[in-house]
Amino acid sequence: MVAVSRSMRRRWLLFAAATALAVAAVAGTASAAQRGTAATPKPASAAEWKKLIAKAKSEGSVTIYSVQNPAGLQDLANAFKSKYGISVTVNRNVDSVLLSQINAEEGTKKATADLWVPSQKRLVVGAVQNGWVSDAIGPNFFAKRFDRKTWMISKSFIVGTAVLGMTWNTQAISGQINSVADFTSARFKGKIGVPDPRVSTSFMDWYLWAEAKYGKSILQKLAAQNPKIYPSVLPMTQAVASGELAGAPCASGTAVDLKGQGAPIAYKTLSDNWNAPYYGLILKQAPHPAAAQLLADFLISPEGNKFADHGFGAVYPNVEGTYYAKPRIVKLNDFTPAKVKAFNDQWVSLFVH
Repeated sequence: MVAVSRSMRRRWLLFAAATALAVAAVAGTASAAQRGTAATPKPASAAEWKKLIAKAKSEGSVTIYSVQNPAGLQDLANAFKSKYGISVTVNRNVDSVLLSQINAEEGTKKATADLWVPSQKRLVVGAVQNGWVSDAIGPNFFAKRFDRKTWMISKSFIVGTAVLGMTWNTQAISGQINSVADFTSARFKGKIGVPDPRVSTSFMDWYLWAEAKYGKSILQKLAAQNPKIYPSVLPMTQAVASGELAGAPCASGTAVDLKGQGAPIAYKTLSDNWNAPYYGLILKQAPHPAAAQLLADFLISPEGNKFADHGFGAVYPNVEGTYYAKPRIVKLNDFTPAKVKAFNDQWVSLFVH
């Protein structure tokens, strides 16, 4: 169930997900990083956590590599510095770029990143199997409100979700849009945008969700609309607001802010809306290990969610400016190299002319 909290007024920005680069250990089974297979770590005691905070302050800085909303990440960084006096360097990029940087740092043992937040589960599995990840020991990871069974995957933790809804230009389209299937009607012919799954397996997962919900023919019906193809939902949503497009079945919540700024745009999510989890990893070779633990603990707190997940899915219900949805379970067997290639080949045959 997707719930919307009170305020959705600030800027939103969609993550750009990754291409099909691989961490070496991802090949084969992924059992080592599935829920429930790793021993639960012990939280730091109150005294240990107090000492860790003092050490984090002495380290003075921390670096996060993330695919999350850059505006939210900057707000998170500002709030963290205000609270602890520790500067946060944000390296926001797509998964493929961040993965190449992490691989280089791990390979050379010259680390810059303290925390890494990718959006593809297979990267998380590979990092854990490679021994790159430390256990999170902060108190928020063991608080009663934090459901470890839902939000932990081995040593990684889900810090929020990207909830992508539907958007349409209210000057071009009158009335309500209630499903992705509505975008296959004649009034949207030649006037919709769709995401490119070759850019990201997350987008491939959106198409798989749409097929499961609306039937296998939904891809053919969307393709028959002669849609414009986008590598990210952010420019696609902006195109709907400007009137370049009449609508998009997979769109960013930036539509809400654009509407607040006067754009003729509407946005809607479904009760069973698709979402993509963001996975947090504390890196074992972090140059600032104490600050990394402290930032991770802040990131998954309700206070941290309010900043980092603004306009997206939070870990907890009723966090101001966020949605709440349990994270979609990503099945790695759906994204083997052979299946990804087969899907992309089929998609290209339908959508690329």
